[in-house]
Amino acid sequence: MVVAMRYHFPIAVDIYDFLYTGRFDYLEIGQSAESILQMFPAPDCVPKGLLVQNGWNIWLYGDIELHFSDNRLTQIRADFQPDAALSGGRWVKLNPWFFANGCLDVYAVIQRLVQRNIDFIKTETHTNLILQLQSGVELIFEKCRGMQLASFRKQKASLPHWARETAS
Repeated sequence: MVVAMRYHFPIAVDIYDFLYTGRFDYLEIGQSAESILQMFPAPDCVPKGLLVQNGWNIWLYGDIELHFSDNRLTQIRADFQPDAALSGGRWVKLNPWFFANGCLDVYAVIQRLVQRNIDFIKTETHTNLILQLQSGVELIFEKCRGMQLASFRKQKASLPHWARETAS
């Protein structure tokens, strides 16, 4: 059994660095939960229930979610609440960059990305507009919420829809 290290201070994570490089401290998609607990604080909350029984788990650090499947990290995610600053909870001290402002529309976010030379590809679904950043992070805007930023996520890399069509 692996015992989590107990930190008496929060881990600092820079959201700009996450968007630009895809790095969230040292976490890597595919990493085991045990190896994460060796060098990252234990979560603020771990929901119990049916998902855990079926091999899925979510660790919560404020608004930050680490999603696991079969004990492997599959996604780093955060859902934004209207007019609320992004929080890392008790053990993750976030430098939120421009996410500190709460409600952000797609045009304000694109302007910030362009100012910092962060390349992206824009894709759309019926319900969302997605900015896929060069780092592998996706920014998701909900059309029903007036194109406001709803969430970000980093998960296992996949080709954009247009690239899959040309590859086949």
